[in-house]
Amino acid sequence: MSMWDSLCSIALFSRDFTALCVKLIWIFCFETVRSLLPRRKKDLRDEIILITGSAQGIGRELAIKSAELGAKVVLWDINEEKVQNVATEITSKGGWAKWYRCDVTSEEDVNEKAKLVLQNVGDVYILLNNAGLMQNVPFLQLDSAKIRKTFEINIIAHIWTIRAFLPNMIKKNRGHVVAISSAAGLMGHVNQSDYSASKFAVVGLMEALSEEMRTEGHDIRFTTVCPLTVDTGMNQNPIAKYPILTPILSIQKAAEEILHAIRTEEFIAALPRRVYCFIIGSKLFPRKCFCEIMDFVDYCRMANVASENSKTNNDSTLK
Repeated sequence: MSMWDSLCSIALFSRDFTALCVKLIWIFCFETVRSLLPRRKKDLRDEIILITGSAQGIGRELAIKSAELGAKVVLWDINEEKVQNVATEITSKGGWAKWYRCDVTSEEDVNEKAKLVLQNVGDVYILLNNAGLMQNVPFLQLDSAKIRKTFEINIIAHIWTIRAFLPNMIKKNRGHVVAISSAAGLMGHVNQSDYSASKFAVVGLMEALSEEMRTEGHDIRFTTVCPLTVDTGMNQNPIAKYPILTPILSIQKAAEEILHAIRTEEFIAALPRRVYCFIIGSKLFPRKCFCEIMDFVDYCRMANVASENSKTNNDSTLK
């Protein structure tokens, strides 16, 4: 390369880099101001929302609250009796709900039920992947069969449901994919090695899909919700030494915060917001400093009694 070519290359880089810096400063200032202002919330009236794992816990609460906001709620769960009860509860209060028994770990069942939803209800524009499983025991005590089940429910099921509904969203250039991950999907937690791994995978899947849709020009929204501990019963010992720092969220409070994140179309939402301090600290502080902080808060470190007591639920949270 000649000196002239080198100078031209440097000049081109300088021009493009300066333009990038100006754009980044503008975006940072704009988003900072916008974050300080009340954000307009998406109207859910007559929107078709499909919620997996909606027979109990957070899934049930999300379904009820979505129906109260006027949404048409499609309930999926493997527990037929409980999911039917949730649908009846919603309709008895004047809401709209339709239920299906669906094993979200089965691609065949997901595709079959997705076709039925399209035929009987209509286009799903908000897909809320909520079903989850957690053992909460030390790594060497993990039940091997439940390790597979954890990944099947916590991440593989997301792939099956998104593949079932995303093509129609792309066709209509409209849609919103929501995943309930966990704070354990942003930083690893003791006794949750398989759970954290599956939840990290959820965050990666959603980020990769969002970027893929953006670069292809599709107007599809993505929201990944990462709650701290929610008192769903998946963890037998939801104990917080300092609740002011690491609170145990009620199911009702968690559902409210999740719906807020959906309606304001947040890309990633940690619940409660103070969790961001721990996440940033885990990446910026020396590892020993972060370990001291975790020892100080002594947060939810007691394992469940046995892996046999871990249970499928419709939330996935750092326990």
